[in-house]
Amino acid sequence: VIVHSTHSSVVEGNVLYNVRGAGIYIEDGNEMYNDIKHNVVICPHPFNDSVLSGCTVPGTSNRIADTKDNQSGIFSRANTNSLQGNRVSNNFNGMLLLNEGSGRG
Repeated sequence: VIVHSTHSSVVEGNVLYNVRGAGIYIEDGNEMYNDIKHNVVICPHPFNDSVLSGCTVPGTSNRIADTKDNQSGIFSRANTNSLQGNRVSNNFNGMLLLNEGSGRG
């Protein structure tokens, strides 16, 4: 699920299974007042799997998110959203808020 340049939306009640990369990605940092609630993100692969490396996608242009050290179920560049009651299983980071100081969109 990608929230991109969106404001005051609701992402609710989703089950994401076997997603390679972030399950919920709040992309640019300019997204505001979105409600991300009661979603479930499940990675079924162990991090030490030599082929799949968990749910990462190695070799992309996003060096932050494509390694098993930074892979997260919920990844956000925007801190003005509401995240409530979400569950993340078997990801290195349940949620990663990357606050770089300004939006990119």
